[in-house]
Amino acid sequence: MKKICSIISLVLISIFSSCSTDKTDVDVAAIAAPKNIDALFTIAQDNSGKVTITPTGEGITQFKVYYGDATADPALVNAGGNTAHTYLEGTYQVKVVGTNLNGQTAEVTLPLSVTFFAPTDLAVTITPITTNSLGFTVKATANFETAFLAYFGESPTETPVVFHEGDVISHIYPAAGNYTIKVVAITGGQASTQYTQIVTASTPTIIAMPLDFESTTLNYVFTNFGGTNTLVAANPHVTGIDVSSKVGALNKTGGAQTWAGSFIELSSPIDFSVMKKIKMKVWCPQTGIVVKMKLENFNDNTINSERDANVTTANGWQELTFDFTGISMANSYQRVVVFFDFGVAGNGTTYYFDDIKQSN
Repeated sequence: MKKICSIISLVLISIFSSCSTDKTDVDVAAIAAPKNIDALFTIAQDNSGKVTITPTGEGITQFKVYYGDATADPALVNAGGNTAHTYLEGTYQVKVVGTNLNGQTAEVTLPLSVTFFAPTDLAVTITPITTNSLGFTVKATANFETAFLAYFGESPTETPVVFHEGDVISHIYPAAGNYTIKVVAITGGQASTQYTQIVTASTPTIIAMPLDFESTTLNYVFTNFGGTNTLVAANPHVTGIDVSSKVGALNKTGGAQTWAGSFIELSSPIDFSVMKKIKMKVWCPQTGIVVKMKLENFNDNTINSERDANVTTANGWQELTFDFTGISMANSYQRVVVFFDFGVAGNGTTYYFDDIKQSN
């Protein structure tokens, strides 16, 4: 039994002695200084400015990457890792500092150039505004752009309108003429792609109710018959229910026929599906006169419908209502005819009217 115990003791002493011999302290002071510091720059090819920086070197456990722009704090990157950063277009000095286990460092400063390329596949759609022939809408698409600039050609020093893909912008020109619209696709850098197109803006011809005669671009054309003369004039009676600046002025000249009147043609037929009445403000110098409104077909004036209203206010604005309930929906009416003091010959009086509109 003693012999067995002695053998076990010898084995245990041998094991502990062996373990003590295998445990070796690392000599940190003997670690080689870091060297061969470098970095791989991978620049995204999408004009985003994103750059992935992969630092390399020998004997390195951690890197500090200073981006070289306004970013103050460095990125900490472990050996074998990388860091991503978004740059504006430009040239930068990127500093990489490598540190080993005992705190020794080595560094290198590397130049980085970030350049954006011009956007591709620029497609611009310029469309006239149907309700105003002085206006156009613009939209655009492109690859690798960050935004678009629209110049409408009114001035060499104009400030462009900034818009993005999916936006539809509009512009109304102050006068008829030919203009060059330029759309520039930008990247956030120097490179850009542009498109130009000459457009023609014309005097608007869309005449529709309500007719308030206030537009500075619409051409309100009246056709006179029987001895009247109608035009758009400054409102001589800015008071009461009509304080607008422009009105229609109908002069029933001396000797004009009892049926003398004037008409204006709308750009499209009147829609009577919901609103059956038409209202009109009038100013007349006397009461008791008949104001007639007649609606005619654009191509055949024998297709028509008319209503009368009586003036009850002298020397003041009054709103008259012409009820066209029951008008034939099978016909279209695009011409609005007005008569003042219907049935009486003209004596040179001028009558004023304004705000012709549909109503319930």
